[in-house]
Amino acid sequence: MLPMKHLARTARRVGAGGAVLAMAALLGIATPAQAKAAAPDLFVSFTSDPVAEVNNAGMQLGVYVYNQGDATATSVKVKYDASGVSDDVAVSLPEWGENENCTQDAAIIVCEYGTLEPGQTDIVYDVELKSVKGAAVGGAGDMVVSIEGAEEESDSENNSSTFPVTVIASGPDLVAAADGIGSAQDRVGPGDTAPLLAAVFNDGDEPAPGFAVTFSLPYGATFAEQYSDCVYLGGIDRDPPAGYIYGPTTVTCVADFPLAPGEGFPLFDPESGEAIFNAVFGKNLRGPEEIFAYFETRLPTEDEAAKLGGKRAAGDKTFAKEVGALAKVSKANRLAAAEELDTSNNLATFSIWSKANTIDVEVTVPPVAGEVGQTVTVKYTIVNNGPSDGGGPAYDITAPSGTVLVHPGGWCRVPDVEDQPAEATKLRCVVESEWLTIHSGYGRLTGSVQVKIKSTPGTDGAIHAENIAVQAKESNPANNTAAIVITQGGTGGGLPVTGPRAGLVAGAGALLVAAGVVALVMIRRRRIITVVE
Repeated sequence: MLPMKHLARTARRVGAGGAVLAMAALLGIATPAQAKAAAPDLFVSFTSDPVAEVNNAGMQLGVYVYNQGDATATSVKVKYDASGVSDDVAVSLPEWGENENCTQDAAIIVCEYGTLEPGQTDIVYDVELKSVKGAAVGGAGDMVVSIEGAEEESDSENNSSTFPVTVIASGPDLVAAADGIGSAQDRVGPGDTAPLLAAVFNDGDEPAPGFAVTFSLPYGATFAEQYSDCVYLGGIDRDPPAGYIYGPTTVTCVADFPLAPGEGFPLFDPESGEAIFNAVFGKNLRGPEEIFAYFETRLPTEDEAAKLGGKRAAGDKTFAKEVGALAKVSKANRLAAAEELDTSNNLATFSIWSKANTIDVEVTVPPVAGEVGQTVTVKYTIVNNGPSDGGGPAYDITAPSGTVLVHPGGWCRVPDVEDQPAEATKLRCVVESEWLTIHSGYGRLTGSVQVKIKSTPGTDGAIHAENIAVQAKESNPANNTAAIVITQGGTGGGLPVTGPRAGLVAGAGALLVAAGVVALVMIRRRRIITVVE
């Protein structure tokens, strides 16, 4: 209870205010209306209409989060209530999303978005809806999305929105799964053979009439089996020395074997572990590394065989017969075995853990003759003698004292200099590429550099090369470096050249890093380069 003294003061203030209002009315003076307090106004809408038509591929629910008020909203939360959605639809937080601010309790998901300033609109994709296997096509109930903040709002009646969820037909959905070969502790290398453990699933809601599969392996690996009804592609069209493997690197086969919704088919016997395909490994398999390979599946087309082209193996051993034999395995066993694999979608990446290997990078530089005042052409050759395939190469060119290098451009640079000079005493040249051994028919880089002789040339010039990006150990470091020898006398020089040119091998590419310019060519995940004058 307020004291009487306080009540008296309050009464006097009220009385004075009433007198002012009465006087204003008598004089015809307009009085201002009381100002409305600033407040946030939160609401949501959606990025698509209809909002949620879902199939087994799943969809991310796109939500616009608004503050259309004139005050900041804090502690903003959005609630996704799927309690009215049937069991035909799974509502979850996608694994790949940045949704650490969200929590899920059964059919309720709550996401905290912090502060929304006046006029601010954000788009969030924190919730995924996906039909389950065998879901009935049609209406699947309603979902409610609501928003609230810590402050009282100017309009709280627009804080929630309800929309229907509908399951649409999606057809078959093939998913690939593959297991890795070896491990960091148990690796494979030259002469080894290992099974390719892979499986195909139909995660759709309709049967798949059949499926096509493709394995893709790196150089240094190929397929032990040759099936006459499969197509073999990739690799180099020549016969390397015994033990070296340069293809085929891919095989594609078609199985006329239906998969019902939810059914899986392994390309191996779950009991014996025997596989339809086995990988064999050659001397050039780079290592020690974790090398990635690929297994893909898809629905075959009617003219699949005609489109594939490529090479087919001779003989009567067929992929169809092998699939037919495995088809006798019970569905229960097939699914149980497949659950142990690392499943993905239509493309599965798997690891090949390779043993340690060695590499021999060799540099040769023929001597050249020249006099003071002349510009001579110094040629060089860099070779990967193997046995391991490598990467690069990268090489340093150091001018002999008394000379300077004419900057060739291309993939060569003066180290740590932004504006490249026309002349330099040292160049760093980098070719970022898969560098096969000379036994592949490639693996040899030839080039040249122009050298200006300003005084008597010294004996300290050299070209040093190394393998990059591949962990194979150098077996002969001594021949990684060759001296640049310029003898007095002779005519030297010749017309200036712009440096080596890159020739791309069919079915391959290269990443050339030079002069601040990056050129990327990717063809079938193979990057090979051979350089010629």
